[in-house]
Amino acid sequence: MNLKHFLSRRLRLNLSRFLQMRLNSWLIRFFPFFLSRYYLIYLGRLYYFFNLKEKKLIERTIAFVLGKGKSPAELRRVTRETFKGIFDHYHEKLYLAYTPFKRIKKFFQKRMHFAGEETLQQALKAGKGAILVTGHFGAVEFLPAALAVKGYKVAIICRFQTSRLRDTLVERASQVDLEIIDADKGNCLLAALKALKQGRIIITEADEFDEWKAKDNHQVSFLGARLDYDRSLDILTKRSGAPVVSALVSRTGKNYTLNLRAVTHQTPAEARIGEICLSHLEEMLEYLPTQWYQWKKFGQMIKPYLEELNPAPELSLAPLGMAYQYGQ
Repeated sequence: MNLKHFLSRRLRLNLSRFLQMRLNSWLIRFFPFFLSRYYLIYLGRLYYFFNLKEKKLIERTIAFVLGKGKSPAELRRVTRETFKGIFDHYHEKLYLAYTPFKRIKKFFQKRMHFAGEETLQQALKAGKGAILVTGHFGAVEFLPAALAVKGYKVAIICRFQTSRLRDTLVERASQVDLEIIDADKGNCLLAALKALKQGRIIITEADEFDEWKAKDNHQVSFLGARLDYDRSLDILTKRSGAPVVSALVSRTGKNYTLNLRAVTHQTPAEARIGEICLSHLEEMLEYLPTQWYQWKKFGQMIKPYLEELNPAPELSLAPLGMAYQYGQ
């Protein structure tokens, strides 16, 4: 098989599966962090060179959401940084899965910083576990492992695109007190409730739009769009009685900061927890928009409107869960 034919076959995969090719996972084991990062960035650019339609969708979505008041040069810079953020996400995923675990522990101890850790510790004092709500933002792939390495009892609901990645992460999770709940096997809600009763921290994502299941007519606003609301997080919170904490891992140069913020403390009982968590994510995106990587899915949602790059009135969109997506 010649190189051209090989690339043609591989580039028909989605970005996640392309970057998770066996050669890449093998190289990640040996490359230093900075070198493997640049290698993944190069591969990501190669992927989008051959997948222009997908690239254009992401570019139009970024322009629609972030383009107001920016010059063409500024928008190009933001777009470049956003694509780098997408590639960083996949690099962090592969680094976590395939780098020797001793190196990962040292990496977290040196580079991962906690802001608001007392918020999480206070939540756990109730003895009902805690629900950490994150998003497709920053170094989210590092979140469960960083907590587990620090000694917290963690459980995470995930869905995998490749069985090899699933098997690798399950094996690694066994080395620390980290429970993985496969979203494709069994009842996730019951598994999450059981983990919370054991005093574990459950991690879920607020912006998993295509997993949402709207049950009423309530809508939430996010990045200028109106989305039919999913009540999964509200149901989990009500049934478990567990406190909710917003958790977003931002990249700060060579380091990472886990930003923890109470959600249910002094929150009215009738409040919609998922909506509050989504607003926390939106606030973070005001400062670090290039660290979000849901641009493709969000672009698919608002595709009919992307021919107009100027901000439009809020869009009312049909619903697109709780599953944390590994390998997306």
